Amino acid sequence: MIMTLSDKPRILVVDDEPMNVELLQAYLQLDYEVLPAYNGSEALDIVFRENPDLVLLDVMMPDINGYQVCEQIKSSQKTRFIPVVLVTALSGREDRLRGMDAKADDFLTKPVDRLELKMRMKSLLRIKYLHDTLIRERDQAQNYLDVAAVMMLVLDTEWDISLINKRGLEILGYDDEEEVLGQNLLRNFIPGASRSEMEKHFSISLDEVECNINYYECPVVTKQNEQRMVSWYSKSLTDENGHVTGVLCSGLDITTEKRAAEKLREQTSAMEASIDGMAIMDEKGVFTYVNDAHARIFGYDNTNEVIGQKWDFLYDDHEIERVANDVLSKFNLKGKWKGELLGRKKDGGTFFHEVSLTAFDKGMISVVRDISERKEVESRLNQYASQLKSSNELKDLFTDILRHDLLNPAGVVKGFNDMLLQEEVDANKKYKLQLIGNNVSRLIDMIESAAKFARLEDTDELEFKSMDLAAIIRNVVQDFEPQLMEKNISLDMKVRKSHPARVNQLIDGVFINFISNALKYGPSDSVVVVEVQDRDDEWMVMVTDSGEGIPDKDKQLVFNRFKRLGEKKKAVKGSGLGLAIAQRIIELHGGKIGINDNPAGKGSVFWATVKKA
Repeated sequence: MIMTLSDKPRILVVDDEPMNVELLQAYLQLDYEVLPAYNGSEALDIVFRENPDLVLLDVMMPDINGYQVCEQIKSSQKTRFIPVVLVTALSGREDRLRGMDAKADDFLTKPVDRLELKMRMKSLLRIKYLHDTLIRERDQAQNYLDVAAVMMLVLDTEWDISLINKRGLEILGYDDEEEVLGQNLLRNFIPGASRSEMEKHFSISLDEVECNINYYECPVVTKQNEQRMVSWYSKSLTDENGHVTGVLCSGLDITTEKRAAEKLREQTSAMEASIDGMAIMDEKGVFTYVNDAHARIFGYDNTNEVIGQKWDFLYDDHEIERVANDVLSKFNLKGKWKGELLGRKKDGGTFFHEVSLTAFDKGMISVVRDISERKEVESRLNQYASQLKSSNELKDLFTDILRHDLLNPAGVVKGFNDMLLQEEVDANKKYKLQLIGNNVSRLIDMIESAAKFARLEDTDELEFKSMDLAAIIRNVVQDFEPQLMEKNISLDMKVRKSHPARVNQLIDGVFINFISNALKYGPSDSVVVVEVQDRDDEWMVMVTDSGEGIPDKDKQLVFNRFKRLGEKKKAVKGSGLGLAIAQRIIELHGGKIGINDNPAGKGSVFWATVKKA
């Protein structure tokens, strides 16, 4: 099911306690269609039969627990993108880690806060809607390619196949595109003797930034280790800045045509059986033989209508001039020519066709193929490129939705909650309002971090200028003075007066995150060390804390999106995106980032490198 914004989303609620199901139904029934399930087996039946938009899944169930149900949902190609929220009374770190291993999308602890539940569901459903829209547009574009009668390939600049249609799989002898995608065309599908020439053709296509389409013939090796001769048309693909990003190839299996051409002189009957148009012309260009297919391609019912006529009666004046000045001159030099012409049918209509001319006796043999369908496919490919651009715009829209559609209402909720908190005198109600305020603040932090991360992921380059790392770090430290005093943490600054570096102003976000983590996870009455070391042409900034430390197996994982440090500490707040954002900023600076153990004892050393000015 593909959800649209006007539909009422269907939510599967799974819990072996009927009262819990009834409670969630009461929370959701006004805005959602709720599908109840009371055990894991029933939940899986509903998921695969009804394909709901989101699953609220209890963990502790008697037959199949929630982790196992989540794993089965996420392992199916049909259901893996359905958001799954684990709802459980378990709140330990190991329980959450197991939920992440099961590929759950979110984790709610019982008793569930109604506002928190709705906000998380709204966010996940919005993401699923955007994902479903992208998949639908991609599949529609892929359907256009699959109706083509020719092999369609998209190669990146390293010859790796990033797209192939059904006809391409048939020619190569494969059933599943996963066996072909990511494979190197030159190494895996082109015979060794033909690779050098094919590589030259590919290089020409990469160098062409204009709309030129290049033609080349080359055999391919199938899965069954057979060779098929293919005629290639290739065209460079460019991004919005005009940079070549790969090559679009259209391949036609001409194995039969080649074999027929080789036997042409021995068996004229083979020409009659050919699906391609075949003709023989004398030295004056007059048809002395045409097969039925040739006459039919040009709209004639009888070959006698063509035989005895000169070739130019099948073309208009513009195409006649082109053949005379360009095609025949090249044919006379090499004794052969192959390319595309615009022919004129008997009824006056025009059509594109591929022509192969080969010297024969004092005249020539002509092989003609109608490529109108191929031209239509090329037009659809242009539409596909436009749809890909639209997909990128949808991603930008999603970032805007995070910043505006979600952040604005969250801010309104926080504002009114703060007002109520100031006016409320009842202790129990104030406590509940404080819980609401804390969760809304966390939601706002997550939205802002996610939006920032999305923008950074779309950024390829930054503008750099010479800036003093020492001054940047001192400014960052000043902002943390209240937190330092609150936890009685001392800051040991081992920073010289000046450390000139080539950086962007975003670099302060890295140091903010390092110091923030040191304060969050470090114990009170400890020392945080900030140090800048000279590493040849780089500066290495290090922040050392005395916290619990990070196991070696988790050191790289903490840079993943939504991976939290110190998950046992319930009081520690954060979006789980801080270190992912820091890593992306350092990547854009061309530096490195990492975590080491504190050599002086318990704790960690967060470090990053940037280039010197």
